Parts: sequence; C-alpha cells; structure tokens
Amino acid sequence: MRIAFITDIHVGAAGEEPQGVDVRQNFLDALESIKQLKPTCLVIGGDVCNTGADRSVYEWVKRQLDPLPFPYYVISGNHDDSALLADVFRMTHDLHDNELYYALPLEGRPTLFLDSSKGVFSPEQWAWLRDYMSALRDTNVLVFMHHPPIPADVLFMDTNYPFRQPDEFLALVKDLPCHVTVVCGHYHVEKEVLRGNLLVLLTPSTFYQMKQDTAGFAVDNYRIGIREINLTTHGTISAVHYLEPTKKRMTQADSSPKQT
Repeated sequence: MRIAFITDIHVGAAGEEPQGVDVRQNFLDALESIKQLKPTCLVIGGDVCNTGADRSVYEWVKRQLDPLPFPYYVISGNHDDSALLADVFRMTHDLHDNELYYALPLEGRPTLFLDSSKGVFSPEQWAWLRDYMSALRDTNVLVFMHHPPIPADVLFMDTNYPFRQPDEFLALVKDLPCHVTVVCGHYHVEKEVLRGNLLVLLTPSTFYQMKQDTAGFAVDNYRIGIREINLTTHGTISAVHYLEPTKKRMTQADSSPKQT
C-alpha cells in the first residue's frame, strides 16, 4: 500500500501569498505530483488554513481534492478548527466534543487519525486511543497526527510549539509488543525520530521548511515537501520528495510569522 502525505499547506484567502509564497499554487503542484505516484490514498496532515480557520478555504481545498482518483483523509492542525473542518469535509460522524479523530483499516492495516490541534489530547481522546492500542497491541499500528508526539531536536519548535503530552504518549506505546509509526507535520522539517518501538516521521510542509538548530524562527528553504509511505510485507519504507515552486517568491525575507 502506498500513501501520500502532505501537511501544513497554510492556504489563505484567495490572492493571499504569505511570505510572498503562492501557497495555493504550491498545493496544486503537490497534488499534480502526487497523481504520478498513484497512491492508494492521500492524507492531509493539518494546518489546512494559514493562520485561522476559514470555511471558504476549506471549501476551496475540498474542491481540489474531490476529483482525485483515490480517496483522501484529513486531520486537524493548530491553525484549523476541527468542528468547522469536519462540517465542510462531511466528517461530523467522527467529531467528538470538537475533536476530530477516527480509525480506519487501510487495506487491512490498522490506522489511527488523531486530533492534536490543541497541542494536547482530551481525556476522552486518550481513553479512545488507549482502547485502540490495547486492542491492536499485537499488530503494527500506523498513526497520523499533526504534532510530533515527542521532542524531535528542532530547537525553535520543541521550545515554543510542541505537543505537550509527550511523556503520556511514550508511556502508552513503549511496552507494546508491536511497532507504532507516527506520521506528522507541524515542524516544517524532514526528520525521523526512533524511540524504542516508536518511529516518528516528521514531514516537510508545502509552504516552507524551517532550520532545525536555531533558537529563533528561521526559514531554511521554500521547496514543496511530499512524503511517500509504502507499507509492504517487509516493513515500512518512506521517502520525501521535493518540488521547486512553480511561482518564485516575491521577497527573500526569512522572519515573518512566529506561528507554524
């Protein structure tokens, strides 16, 4: 099974180009490239909206996704509104007290889609996750969430905008006899973090990529990132593909938003 994953697309209002980047065109370019991969499905990893949730943005994104020749799945990021996203994408059946989380068997592979948009899980989502992990403890599990569940040695993000319950997540998975693979975004970097039976695949954005070793916000580059995940009988194989933006940036400023 081949899964395409893109994240942090940060789409704004029509005509808006944050940091001089045509984020809508970047998203469209990513979709065109993904079609060539011929994936089983596509997952959108959150931060669909640029700075705040906007129904018109969700509706525009949905219009681009609906004609794809494969199914797609959406999760919520910290710049999204889970209830509004669920309403536009017709996923209200998966909405639990304004958290959007659900489980699907992708070609028989147990797959969990979590909602870390608030930087934490509610007690109800934790209980749901524990029940699933307990039931699936003898089967390798694939998880999609917006935030990396543990620190990733990306200084600015680990310090300022981390998932705030990493110890709880590690405690949940560390003694399981299975492997847990988490695919995520939020940090705008490409990275793999291995901790025991937990593999975290941080995925770059379609907007910009961040420098990993600076205490302050700093952009590394403006390439478009796409993660390809292949689930085979031999294990999980993943690669990141980069595209150069069709439209070049209008400015070279590196230090705009402090939110990601």
